[in-house]
Amino acid sequence: MAISRAEWGADESLRFGEDGAERFPVESFPVQSVVVHHSAIPVSKDPAAGLRAIYFDHAVNQGLGDVGYHVLIDPGGRIYEGRWSGENGFTLLSPGQKAGGKPMLSSGAHVGGFNAGNVGVCLMGEFTSTMPSQAAIDSLVSVLAALASVCDLDPLGRTNYVNPISGDKRMVDTISGHRDWLATGCPGDQFYLSMPSIRSGVSKLLSARPL
Repeated sequence: MAISRAEWGADESLRFGEDGAERFPVESFPVQSVVVHHSAIPVSKDPAAGLRAIYFDHAVNQGLGDVGYHVLIDPGGRIYEGRWSGENGFTLLSPGQKAGGKPMLSSGAHVGGFNAGNVGVCLMGEFTSTMPSQAAIDSLVSVLAALASVCDLDPLGRTNYVNPISGDKRMVDTISGHRDWLATGCPGDQFYLSMPSIRSGVSKLLSARPL
């Protein structure tokens, strides 16, 4: 169960401009793929405070209107609700809404030019030369498995992603790292090397679940 925005202390006023209008109203598109990130900053003893700082940076300093990621995971393996997904009370997907057989995802702001239908999952920490904790990796695999199951994604497959807004395309692993999409160090040199084992772990977890 994810820690809700209310529970980690999201200041919802940051999503609105001075005129009271929501900076980036929710737009939802069918899920196509999942992108794994790291936050690229150390995590304090109070991860929720760290998440509030990320939220402020994304929403205000970067002008994204909200947290860019849909899900965040701290070193203790705790899972947090990220970007606002509407009034439906569900963390990520629009329940009951499907298009082309795929659940509808509220667009994030985590991979420029390819956000629509792309789930952003971020491990909190900096993993250029170190690995995430085992607790964080275990939670990541569980989150990815849940997404793959709900969205009918092949964790070992590749996806010809098509941006439903711009038409831009990218052939990527269905579960990919941020650097597979853009020129970036994310999700960290050391952690990125483990992406094949992460995908294998997701596949094994799905295979072990009862039908």
